[in-house]
Amino acid sequence: MPKRKASSAARTSPRGPDSAAAHVTLKDVARRAGVSLMTASYALRHNPKIPPATRGRVQQAARHLGYIPNPEISRLMQLLRGGRRPTYQSTLACLSFYQGPSATTHRYTMDVIAGARKRAADLGYSLDVLSVEHSKLGSARLTTMLKSRGIRGVLVPPLSEIVDCSRMLDWSQFSVIAATSATQNFEVNRVVPHHQDNIMQALLRMRQRGHRRLGLVLTTDLTHRVNFAYQAALAFYQQAGDFAPIPALNLPSADVQASRAPLRKWLVAHRPEVLLTVENVLPALREISGGRAPAGKSICLLDHGGIGPMAGIHQHPRIIGETAVDLLAGQVVHGELGLGSFPRVTMVEGVWIEGAAV
Repeated sequence: MPKRKASSAARTSPRGPDSAAAHVTLKDVARRAGVSLMTASYALRHNPKIPPATRGRVQQAARHLGYIPNPEISRLMQLLRGGRRPTYQSTLACLSFYQGPSATTHRYTMDVIAGARKRAADLGYSLDVLSVEHSKLGSARLTTMLKSRGIRGVLVPPLSEIVDCSRMLDWSQFSVIAATSATQNFEVNRVVPHHQDNIMQALLRMRQRGHRRLGLVLTTDLTHRVNFAYQAALAFYQQAGDFAPIPALNLPSADVQASRAPLRKWLVAHRPEVLLTVENVLPALREISGGRAPAGKSICLLDHGGIGPMAGIHQHPRIIGETAVDLLAGQVVHGELGLGSFPRVTMVEGVWIEGAAV
């Protein structure tokens, strides 16, 4: 008995949902939602010019039809827009809740803000830098103030001390990103230095130079802000026998008077030849040495400013600011508001700055 030929249906694999969705166009979505093609395009990009009800209707139509944007068309449109200077989009706020004297005037913080402001301008946003005292405003008043200014996205800049930001604002009204780890109860996307990679770079450089007695001097608040990354890396190499087992010194603060006694005692007890430290500890080091660096000590800065005679790690704060605004603008465009359940951390690697053994 001759074999029957397979039917065309049997020889052709059925089209899955993905192949069907590939034939759904933006015009189909617009027709189903009862809007123009341009309105549908804006709505799917969460453009605030489109009323929320219309945006919801268009997005629901897109989901129902299984619409999948063509990435090549999106890339082409981005290239076409890139040839034009962006027009004003909306306002972003760089919002600091810390009221210390260096809230927004510390060099690192100023560089982060400068990078953020430049990138915001490139993308067509304005960036308002606000240092607010929450105890006098309250979350409701502060939220109203920001909304009245047309602010849609909030950047929390570097903070000099750990702050509980969870109740500072009605975060559900804004897109938000932080350029700091010094926030408590605050589940948001962050852009921060890659502290562990940075200290590893510094330690490898010190080992190449033949230094064995390394002393780490930080303030307690900084130790917590970097999640103990500096101490962990140094302890690893100490246990491996690369460096002498000198305990890290955590000063109670950067205040010269408070730091002088524990710093002098630690230096005498452990006699490090290289001090791994940060800028705000330098005044205390100079004070106990008569205005000079401690005799016979080399200093490696873990927050090098990019210029000057010392060696150390430059953390690229301007790149951190630019990256933070890139991500924040993306959240604004996509209508991502409030605190997230699965926050992402973007880390920017630093670069070694060669310098004299000061």
